[in-house]
Amino acid sequence: MRMLQSILLATDFRPASDDALNAATQLATTIGSQVSVLTVMENAPSQLHHLYRRRIGERLMQPLLQSLAKQQVTVAESMITFGPLANTIVSVAQERDVDLIVIGAGKWTRQDGFSIGPIAEAVITHAPQPVLAVRPGDPQTHFKRILCPVDQSSTSARGLRNAVRLAKVFGGEIIVLSVVPDVNWLIAAVETGEVVDAKGEYATEWLQEFERFLTSVDLSDVPWKREIRYGMPHEEIVAAANEHCVDLIVMGATGRTGLVQVLLGSTTRRLLQNLPCSLLTVKQEDVLEELFESDMRVIALLAAEARTLSDAGMFVPAIAKYRQVLSRDPFHVAALEGLVSAHEKTFEFAKADKYRRCVARLRQGAEPRVDS
Repeated sequence: MRMLQSILLATDFRPASDDALNAATQLATTIGSQVSVLTVMENAPSQLHHLYRRRIGERLMQPLLQSLAKQQVTVAESMITFGPLANTIVSVAQERDVDLIVIGAGKWTRQDGFSIGPIAEAVITHAPQPVLAVRPGDPQTHFKRILCPVDQSSTSARGLRNAVRLAKVFGGEIIVLSVVPDVNWLIAAVETGEVVDAKGEYATEWLQEFERFLTSVDLSDVPWKREIRYGMPHEEIVAAANEHCVDLIVMGATGRTGLVQVLLGSTTRRLLQNLPCSLLTVKQEDVLEELFESDMRVIALLAAEARTLSDAGMFVPAIAKYRQVLSRDPFHVAALEGLVSAHEKTFEFAKADKYRRCVARLRQGAEPRVDS
């Protein structure tokens, strides 16, 4: 189960990586994740060049680590390694079993505008983990207005669940977009089994599937709206993102099975060539998967044990219990508040402040309520 406890930040210390750092910091400070920092350098022609590049990397790494420390982000490790850039990032992410890879998405050029970087594209394509590709140049990375394109597949359902979870944490809103693809008559006829008005029937079935799909995901706790467009999926996603000024696109990286896969399976890659904002791709696992019922029972039991220990003045074991709660649910406000109190009792005021900030961010992201 993925609860976004570990983030791998891949950096080359260029401006695009600064924006990726900001995004990783925002996620880590809000959710309480730990961050591993990785920079990969191409193999040096000699041992002397190898040593020289490593020393440069170490000097560049220090300000980045200081920035994370200033924001009270826990750094699991910092790594400087050599090898093929994209392959090494993917390999390290798998070896460390991280929950999310954060990477700068590319660069701006005077001639072509924004251009996705080949390293970012390769990581998105090959990494089994979710990847957050941060488009550089935005004044500040936000997760407030989220566009979630869906094609009614199980992968897009995972993408939508992740979008909901992010919207809950950051107080955002979601636009659920379904693009009815402009397929030819033969594909429509094969998919629907109809010959007369096959394309019309195909569109009708698509829209019916979309409505059924929306009922399969719990959207009750976030502001959201549906939108339907017609045409090429990647073009309509870009158009919708620009029209609604979205901060983040969350989508599954693979499409539906069947004959329309040739259209939908390539949507992410085509979207990368004209990326209007940051992009979170989801593949095999959810970034912020909803808790199973059995996990909820375990969490409730651990939280009750922690409260009992704290009430008895046994603050150190209470802290351990509260941390077990957070290892299963990093959004458990009562556990975070319990840690604030317990660390104050043990005079660990810096740690108390850290958890207090987490509580404040979660409170700000929640929908406001007026007490009666």
